Amino acid sequence: HATASVLQALASAAAAAAAAGDPSTALQGPAGPSQGGSGANRVRRMILLRHADSETSAKLRDYDRPISLQGKREARSIAKRLCELGWVPDLIIASNSKRTKQTLDTMAESASELSEVDAHFLGSLYTVAALDGQTKHHLQETIRSVACDARNFCVMCVGHNKGWEEAASAFAQQAVRLGTASAALFEVAGTSWDDVMGPEADWKLVEVVKPS
Repeated sequence: HATASVLQALASAAAAAAAAGDPSTALQGPAGPSQGGSGANRVRRMILLRHADSETSAKLRDYDRPISLQGKREARSIAKRLCELGWVPDLIIASNSKRTKQTLDTMAESASELSEVDAHFLGSLYTVAALDGQTKHHLQETIRSVACDARNFCVMCVGHNKGWEEAASAFAQQAVRLGTASAALFEVAGTSWDDVMGPEADWKLVEVVKPS
C-alpha cells in the first residue's frame, strides 16, 4: 500500500540518520529514532487538525454542515503540505461531524498516503470541543485507549474550535491559533502513549501548518 511504503521509507531514513549520529534528522520519521521493542523510548507525534472551511445555513444543524468549495481547496492543500513535511499519520481519531468526515475524504483524494490510514470517528470529539477546557484531557484519554504502542507513532486528531485551539495551546504551553484546515504539529519521546499522554510529558510544538 502507498501509506505503508511512505511510512517504511520515512522510518528507514530516520534510522539511517540516527546511526549517523544526527539527532535532528533522526526525529523526522513518524517511527522516531529507535526501532526497539516494547518499552523503547521513541519519538511519538501528534497532529491537531481543525476541519476545513464549512457552509453555514439556518436550515442545517451545526453537526450536518458540509465543507465549502474553499474548504475543499484547504483540505487538498493541507494534505499535500503534511505529506511534503513527512507528517503522515498512521492513526486518525476524528469528530464524526459531516465537515470533519468531508475534510478527511478530500484530503485522502488529494494524497494517496492518507487514503488507507486507520480512522476512528467519535461523537464525543464533536461534543467536547464546545466545552470549556475539557478537550485536552479528552484527547489524552481517547489516544490512550485507541493508539497502539507498537504500531502507531503519529496520531492525527481532527475536530473543532474552540476545543482544538484550547488543547493545542495547553499542549504547547503557549497560545496557538488554528484557522480552518490548520494543523499544530507536536512531538515528544516516550515509551508508550500512556506515558506521553501523562501530566509529566513535555510536548514540543514543532510548527503550525496552514493551507496555502
